[in-house]
Amino acid sequence: MSPPPVRPAEISDLIAWAARLSRTRPGGASPAETAAYLAAKAGLLERIAAGREQDGWTRRDTDTARQAAAAAREAAAAARLAAIAALEEQP
Repeated sequence: MSPPPVRPAEISDLIAWAARLSRTRPGGASPAETAAYLAAKAGLLERIAAGREQDGWTRRDTDTARQAAAAAREAAAAARLAAIAALEEQP
């Protein structure tokens, strides 16, 4: 079964989340929130890639979307590890 199509409101919500994170002082966002944002971004990009493939976009466009999703998923995994490390460092 294909993932549901991406709605414009989902993109707007993700952009607003990114804007909130960027307004915090450097290091102001918690590692957990950063990881959650990156995971949401990766999920959205994966759905965009799947939608492009389903809608018959060119292979180049679909591959580019999949590469962006994979990079976001890797960033989310790294941020998740950083969040875990930060929790382990707390007294």
